[in-house]
Amino acid sequence: MITVPVDSVRIFIEACLVRLGLEPLHAEISARHMAFADARGTDTHGIMQLPVYARRIRDGGINRSPNPVWEQETDQSAVLNGDHGMGHYSAHLAMEKAIEKARSHTISFVTIRNASHFGAASSYAKMASDAGMIGFVTSNAAALMAATGGTERVLGNNPICFAVPRKDRDPVILDMACSNVAMGKLVMAQNKGESIPLGWALDKNGNPTEDPYEGFQGGGSLVPIAGHKGYGLALIMDILAGVLSGSNYGKNVGRMADSAVPTGIGCSMIVLNLARILPPDLFGERLEDLLGMVLSSGKGANRIYLPGEKGADTARERQASGVPIPEALIAQLAGIADELGIDTQAYGF
Repeated sequence: MITVPVDSVRIFIEACLVRLGLEPLHAEISARHMAFADARGTDTHGIMQLPVYARRIRDGGINRSPNPVWEQETDQSAVLNGDHGMGHYSAHLAMEKAIEKARSHTISFVTIRNASHFGAASSYAKMASDAGMIGFVTSNAAALMAATGGTERVLGNNPICFAVPRKDRDPVILDMACSNVAMGKLVMAQNKGESIPLGWALDKNGNPTEDPYEGFQGGGSLVPIAGHKGYGLALIMDILAGVLSGSNYGKNVGRMADSAVPTGIGCSMIVLNLARILPPDLFGERLEDLLGMVLSSGKGANRIYLPGEKGADTARERQASGVPIPEALIAQLAGIADELGIDTQAYGF
């Protein structure tokens, strides 16, 4: 591992995206959300994705000069056509719009069609909690999961994310996929030559496997959390994000590996302005009472963690010590930087 300061990770990503042809604002916002994932320890959704995005930008799967357009809008809802640009930028715009509408109308729903992979859903849900509101974010993704009882990839491991504000404390953030693990965990295990635990993936014949290759590149599928419950959640998220937005859904969602083809994913978000329902101080008191019940329920030395607490702790640690990046990824990043005429040493790589 090589440790790189969080700010250097962000600035390096931004520099690469600008050299790849993105508008500076699109690059800056995308880099900010990618570095957010790295800072919180969600390493599969940060700079690890830069080689994938770079290839997709070069080959046309990501539109380097999109024209995002608001196609439908009411007082409480909006539909953004992302024009297949960087998903981080369109998701950022959509959450800004959702927060703006919730300020005046209590609750808002904003969806994006023709979107791209946007990294960590928590980065956008936290925008709502930072504004003193409750945020919900979901998207669909390329099919990686079989329905319970099936063997064919038919649904993405679609994220479900909520962020709830706390006064003077880190928000409660639940950010989970509908599979037992993210696909990136299998990629990381394969890169390290490691096996995976049973229960993470099935092979192409629907049998449990410990081989990360068989679980992903060999045609296998990820296992839904809690069996039929995870499958049901993934299906509903695809309805909210893909079907309702007018985007691709199910097996129609493009694969990230098909770098010349837009994924056409959909994203949806809801923002709830809790101040228009309950006075914020009263909500805060009631929330802390509930959280206190949860946190005090541990036995002996067992510590109870709130959703998102470990990520917040990791962010503080990495702000001080930096982001650990595997040497194999460093080599990939150095290759991209060399092609773009960027000096990696200037960024601490």
